[in-house]
Amino acid sequence: MFNLDFTLITLFILGITILLYIRNIDLSKQIKNEREAEKNKQSFLATLVHDLKTPTNAQINTLRLLKNGTFGQLTTEQYHMIELTHDSCRYMSDLIGTIMETYNCDYGNINLQKSEFDISELIIELCESVKTLAMYNHQQIKFSMNQSCYIYADKLQIKRVLQNLLSNAITYGFKHTIIEINLRTNKNSIEIAVQNISKHIPKNELSVIFNKFKKTGYSNFNKAGTGLGLYLSKQIINLHNGKIYAKSLEDGRCIFGFRIPTSTKTKLLAN
Repeated sequence: MFNLDFTLITLFILGITILLYIRNIDLSKQIKNEREAEKNKQSFLATLVHDLKTPTNAQINTLRLLKNGTFGQLTTEQYHMIELTHDSCRYMSDLIGTIMETYNCDYGNINLQKSEFDISELIIELCESVKTLAMYNHQQIKFSMNQSCYIYADKLQIKRVLQNLLSNAITYGFKHTIIEINLRTNKNSIEIAVQNISKHIPKNELSVIFNKFKKTGYSNFNKAGTGLGLYLSKQIINLHNGKIYAKSLEDGRCIFGFRIPTSTKTKLLAN
């Protein structure tokens, strides 16, 4: 009886060992396949971004030369059409950048390159860059900050966030309305809010509007339907140890903004 029990226990342990060995082989194959798939995805994405970005940049540069009159004087109608096309190409370039930056952010490949810069000046530049789009929608952009505000942050990434929020406010705001950009500072943080008049967003949609690829009744709002613009903005603000938020009021005001902490290198200078 003892020998039989010992044999059964030995066979049981041997069976478990074989099953674990087979499972380990399957897991190793799965990990290898996933790594290979990830490598192929990285290669495909890099190729895709390059193939899209190169001709888009060429188009932007060509249209800039046409606007500047390098190849001859344009009529008012010609200039207007080229300006709209120029804006569309820049939008495509921003979209390509959003896709690439989202991928880099997900895989921890974004290292903030912080420097001191005037955030007020950056906002004014962005307002100028989207002026044509706002005019096309019969909208006005109002930014009333009358002081220079120097912050210590990654200028390129903060620009990407502001550009996304401002472009969305213009695109999905009602025509013949005013888009307001408010900049507030205090001892510990700086806050920027972009407000437009648009369709009311229910609370349940606001709670997930910054999620990746999330589609809501308002989230066609997310960068040409990719569902990445707001997601990427949130990741960038998180990297700055800040907080991004969205509010939709019953009176039609829709506010997207963010707060980031100040540092010892942040200062407010009056003009």
